[in-house]
Amino acid sequence: MLKVTLDLRCNVCGGERFMIPTLNDQEQDVRCADCHAFKCCSDALEETMASARRRLPHQDQWGYLAS
Repeated sequence: MLKVTLDLRCNVCGGERFMIPTLNDQEQDVRCADCHAFKCCSDALEETMASARRRLPHQDQWGYLAS
């Protein structure tokens, strides 16, 4: 498992660090690195991140735009 920071938030604790399985890992679940809550399956990670991105406020190259 790799511990990485993603552009996602844990629904349970709000953390942004997740445990990502490697090809050698038996379990293919992406879990919060802090509270170990299930986020998604590794095959659905790209779709999950794209979905979360659509729910965020619009960003430009310098960060979030004020609404």
